[in-house]
Amino acid sequence: MSQTIVRTSGLAPKPAMKSDDYVAQIIARRGADGSKSALSHEGKVQKMALVLQDEVNGIKRLGVGMVGPIQLKLRYQGIIRNVLMEDPVTPGTPVEYDVWDDLGQAYIMSGTEGEVRVTPFEGKRVPVRFFRIASFPAIRKEDLVYLRLNAVEQAQDETKQAIQKQEDSRLMVLLQAALTSYATRADHDVTPNHNVTVASGDFTPGALYTAVSQTDEHEIESARLLVHPSDWRDFFRWDINTTGWAFKDRVVAGEKITSFGEFAIQRSIVVPKGKMFLLPEPNFLGVFPILYSLDVEENHNVEAFWRGWVFDEMVAMAILNPRGIATITKA
Repeated sequence: MSQTIVRTSGLAPKPAMKSDDYVAQIIARRGADGSKSALSHEGKVQKMALVLQDEVNGIKRLGVGMVGPIQLKLRYQGIIRNVLMEDPVTPGTPVEYDVWDDLGQAYIMSGTEGEVRVTPFEGKRVPVRFFRIASFPAIRKEDLVYLRLNAVEQAQDETKQAIQKQEDSRLMVLLQAALTSYATRADHDVTPNHNVTVASGDFTPGALYTAVSQTDEHEIESARLLVHPSDWRDFFRWDINTTGWAFKDRVVAGEKITSFGEFAIQRSIVVPKGKMFLLPEPNFLGVFPILYSLDVEENHNVEAFWRGWVFDEMVAMAILNPRGIATITKA
């Protein structure tokens, strides 16, 4: 079975961009007031037909059109872009960051296929290691001929899920490794474990504020909670004297709970069940350097009558200040 990878725009991928820049571009296209509404189903099919009239670059253009929506969803549905500071870097220049921790220790993610390695680093500045995250969506040739929009949208959604899962899974490994290594250092004598264990079946307000007090001792304020979707439901069981009427009213109204008090709440299946992470604002935690943003190339399996793409990005991850990380764990 053979595959054909087609490059139609040279070897240079697109420059690195923050996801917020993609959001700004989409808002600009739609109009700041939303006056330029999203296309109807029929409008999307017509646009797809117009793009595919380009026999040379049509499929590539179809893939390029997916990049913005995918980045938009990664920004608002993924974890990493809300937890670490995005930093588009300039290719060809050394990429190093100051270590913010008072013990002079940072944690760097380096990952290739089948390998995720976390390296403690001691010093004033730390270099990062870039790695590739990729997805390989494909649709059948006849789906393009019949202009089946749902097949294209499904490929776009699968790509978003694949990229998001790879990014966020690596982030969770990095967070846990940084917390474990930092909390067990012999010269770390303040709040040595950074973990609170709850004996009951649910997370409790008392456990939350005990964990918060641990990061407070490092003079870093917790700002975000990461939980598994099944553990997210624990917030719904808290007493009204703890949550207040406004919180309960939102629950009864069917609103998605995305905050509690001073904390933003984010849920994801990549967060281990029975564990809650407390994190500070991104500028007090670490960086997400981007060598180049999500890029797309054609990747056809001609013999099997598939048309597809390769979506990839080159990124890095670094925890520069582990003092603000804490966890709550169910016994």
